[in-house]
Amino acid sequence: MKERPAQRPVMLISPYGIENRGVRYIASLLRENGFRPVLVLLKRWINNSISTPTETEEALLLDLAERLDPLFIGVGFGAPYLKIVTHLTEQLRQRTGRPILWGGVYPTICPEVSIRHADMVCIGEGEYPVLDLCRRLSEETEIRDIPNLWTREGDEVFRNEPRDLLQDLDAIPFPQYGAPDTYFIEDNQLRETDPIAETSEYRIYPTRGCPYACTYCNNSIMRGIYQGKGKYYRTRSVENVIAELEAAKRRLPRTRRIKFDGDVFAFPADWIQLFSEQYASRVGLPFELLTYPGELDETALRQLKQAGLCKVQTGIQSGSDDEVRDVYKRRSTAASIREFSKLTSRTEVPVVYDLIFDNPLAQQKDKRQMLELLLSLQRPFKIYLYSLTVFPETSLATDLLDRGLITPADIEGEATKSFRQFRLSLDYPRSREDTFWICLTILSAKGFVPRALIRRLMDSEWLKRHPAPMRLFAELSDLAKNAIIALDMLIHGELTRFKIRQYGAFKKMISQ
Repeated sequence: MKERPAQRPVMLISPYGIENRGVRYIASLLRENGFRPVLVLLKRWINNSISTPTETEEALLLDLAERLDPLFIGVGFGAPYLKIVTHLTEQLRQRTGRPILWGGVYPTICPEVSIRHADMVCIGEGEYPVLDLCRRLSEETEIRDIPNLWTREGDEVFRNEPRDLLQDLDAIPFPQYGAPDTYFIEDNQLRETDPIAETSEYRIYPTRGCPYACTYCNNSIMRGIYQGKGKYYRTRSVENVIAELEAAKRRLPRTRRIKFDGDVFAFPADWIQLFSEQYASRVGLPFELLTYPGELDETALRQLKQAGLCKVQTGIQSGSDDEVRDVYKRRSTAASIREFSKLTSRTEVPVVYDLIFDNPLAQQKDKRQMLELLLSLQRPFKIYLYSLTVFPETSLATDLLDRGLITPADIEGEATKSFRQFRLSLDYPRSREDTFWICLTILSAKGFVPRALIRRLMDSEWLKRHPAPMRLFAELSDLAKNAIIALDMLIHGELTRFKIRQYGAFKKMISQ
């Protein structure tokens, strides 16, 4: 006897993102409303070493989909995985005949491309659009007019505007972790398990949106999509955030650290005071956060540190005010970064700075100014180096295209640069001069390397032309610092096989 549509599960696939919050939030809301979401996590993200699914892994996914015979299949993904998801969509459709929905960052910013391959596309926040879709399909009623969704019937496409942004973030159930019907496909195996349980770090998103609109970030596009649809940057209540963390500690007992993810940790003073009090008494784990220079004052930092703050991460991106302002459209300046450095030093809060390299617009003076800025900051500090990745439809992509510095083939989706170079590593091919400046930047974050030595090396024209000795010096310094970091993580129970696999390759060693 054929199952009634309402009895069918909903298959939700997350490629290369076992922490995919969008898919996990949707799964929780569907389960709360009586549907059966089946979460399929297809391979984990490995820094600079992304490989396509093997034939065996693809077969395991297709066999599972055929066995489930779902109401529909949803795939949530970002631009780098476009070609992989396009191929899997074709195979899933052939095997199951079920409608396929695309959602996530890429389908939101490139719906016209996405609807050529998917039967449905979800634009923007997907929890309630997907819930509406489940209800309509289970009741066998019309789906053409669901807000946020584009649907395709033959050659005809029905395009619906996004609904207003959800303002009450507390109304959404916590993201689903460790629930039944969670599958993990990797290493040619299918396991009914949630791999997030193997990790020691729990990531939470206390906000949605961002107060800023940097040119390389999808927020610069999202703001336009949601123009007139309500306040873009939204925050959760302290109680809601703490309650999620308490639930996570119960469900994921290996958790040793909390990371407040999202685009920026920006809250009013009363929120931070209440949060600090509640976190210390009810959660009590070390935590780290992302912020923007100027968002946290000394009082806030001291309150957060007393609650357990163990690291603050902020973006420098470039030491050149011209590059920061004109290319990235960020409001921070070298002076504000120096003030932030003094603030974290006074409050004794460890800090890590994000830097972007491989920008075709950067000149030698910009690279020198970045190094000069780093040499002026209070030690100790860490650095996270990123290779500039150009995402579709961003204003940075448009700028670089207009200048003729890139082609459409260089934009993620068509390109897959991030598979090989996301967090910067020295094994990636680049000019000798760029290698020289990167190596000096790596050395600047090593407290055991005298600044006077770095300044002397900076003026060596011979090393600019022959950076091999610099590269060896930088790699050895990274090895020493990463060994110390790994030992500290091991002592505190944070060094897992998952973390080693993500970042442990010697040839692709990341700087800190």
